[in-house]
Amino acid sequence: MPSTSSWNENLPLKIVNILTFVFLFGSNTYGSLTPYGTGRDTYFTPEAWVFYTWTIIDVLLLGYVIYQFFDGSHEVVHGVGWRFPLVGILNAIFVHVFVTRHYIVAFIFAILVASTVSTIYYSLSAHLHAKSAGDALFVHLPFSLWHAWSIVTVFISGFALFTHSHKNHPSAISIVLVVAAEAFLTLTAVGYALRSREGDAAGAAVLFATLVGIFGHQHNDVIRYCALAGAIVSGVAIAKSLYFTFVARDRGVSLGSDDERRPLVA
Repeated sequence: MPSTSSWNENLPLKIVNILTFVFLFGSNTYGSLTPYGTGRDTYFTPEAWVFYTWTIIDVLLLGYVIYQFFDGSHEVVHGVGWRFPLVGILNAIFVHVFVTRHYIVAFIFAILVASTVSTIYYSLSAHLHAKSAGDALFVHLPFSLWHAWSIVTVFISGFALFTHSHKNHPSAISIVLVVAAEAFLTLTAVGYALRSREGDAAGAAVLFATLVGIFGHQHNDVIRYCALAGAIVSGVAIAKSLYFTFVARDRGVSLGSDDERRPLVA
């Protein structure tokens, strides 16, 4: 529970965090209500339900701005620091320019968001391990999901910028680029799952869902079945992560150090 000694510590940062969440939530709501909330339909575009990943992140970030006032949250919230307002503003700008179809600017801001959230993710995973359920649920989990989703949005905005409309038949180079992107997502999902003994099932699950969404939305057989293959591999990696998190947590099996098992983007 909040105490007098903790709730007002770093109060300016906590107030800015709340304002950032309100701004970010409003931006995401606006984006979801526009006709182009999922952007231009490309050969990388997944099913629309995949974009509800942001709804999950929003709910968890609401928990984050509430949890920051509770005892025991100081270390991890201070570790995230002012980077949450920064990435929140960058993400809100990205959403606005993406849904208004300014894809050059959107691609640039997608990279900025991914770069910034990666620094938060690395700090949490390398230096600020979860010490409580609150840390895990309201700090580590939303930024794990956000980190993985930021990778997806870089690809979505990149394909919207550099490739032709989905109405055309895919060229050979379009197929190669999409399959390469799917392979990258698959390897990154495996990297999430193997980044430590327990791994990061949440980040891997975002990429798994994206690959499943691509399989369901696309019509080209090469693109579809490469996405399906990637989803299967990612699913196996997630199963490994969940097994060592919940079943074999106290057994002495090691799959390598954290530094040896980091995702491809961190």
